[in-house]
Amino acid sequence: MSQKEIAFTGRIIASLSHEIKNVLATIKESAGLMEDILSLRPETDAPHQARLVKAAGNIRKQVDRGVDVVMGLNRFAHSMDEPMAQIDLNELTAQMAFLMQRFAHKSAIGLSAAPYSEPLNIVTDPFRLEMLLAAALDVCLTRADKGSGLVIQPCRVEGRPAVWIGAAPDEPPDTLPPTVAFPEDLFALKGDLEHLQVNIYDCGSAGLHGVLILFK
Repeated sequence: MSQKEIAFTGRIIASLSHEIKNVLATIKESAGLMEDILSLRPETDAPHQARLVKAAGNIRKQVDRGVDVVMGLNRFAHSMDEPMAQIDLNELTAQMAFLMQRFAHKSAIGLSAAPYSEPLNIVTDPFRLEMLLAAALDVCLTRADKGSGLVIQPCRVEGRPAVWIGAAPDEPPDTLPPTVAFPEDLFALKGDLEHLQVNIYDCGSAGLHGVLILFK
């Protein structure tokens, strides 16, 4: 996709997600009003009052869940706004853990994000970096055992910003291990690495269970 096409796609998704959020807000308000009306009437005047109040509460809970999903979609859409932008890797990795949660759940693997101790800002192409991180997460999910956990977290390796995707609770390396290789599973994305100014390493040969994305 060209940058024009990416930006157009993001603009439409952002607009529609905003409209969906408005719809969900109306549903939540209506469910709350129904609860209020039912609570003001004696149970004898409102058959199955307890069940109706419980149903309205469930509606509100599912609406809150829907709003979280829509907000995640909206943030993803805005990653397509500009070809280059300053981002905080803490925010981006949290977003990726959220976006990839269903894929992890289908694989029966826990997926979480762990923030760095301070903001880790870089200038990059947010959308293409998300694509790279999603591909790396797919590789790690394929390798992980069912019932295990994965963590995606920003870090610094030899002073440079990096993102570590590894088996929980393993910690990311402080220095680049001497025996690392390019992950063969990600060979198709090799062209994006130059654009993003990153290197990617499969740390399995160094005894570490994970993939390291290191910014140049």
